[in-house]
Amino acid sequence: MARFADYFIVVGYDHEKAGSGEGCGKIIQRFPKKDWDGTAFPQGVEMFSQPGGWRLSRDRKAPTFFTVVLTDIESDRHYCSCLTFYEAEVNLQRP
Repeated sequence: MARFADYFIVVGYDHEKAGSGEGCGKIIQRFPKKDWDGTAFPQGVEMFSQPGGWRLSRDRKAPTFFTVVLTDIESDRHYCSCLTFYEAEVNLQRP
């Protein structure tokens, strides 16, 4: 059966990695949660969701959309589409 998309993920800013030199994205949700038979989930895909890096901003920005083709070590191609939108961060201080 042909699928429109193999996987759908939601990537968010990872505050725990901020300033560590690693990418600051983390997978918040993934659909489906298990790999499809014959179609492995592309590892590290969250690092490509913000190719220009993660930037926090005080200004409201318009959503952006781009597509990219990722090629893994076995020369398999993964076609990805990315919709980026900005949300206000709620700063909850812990006691």
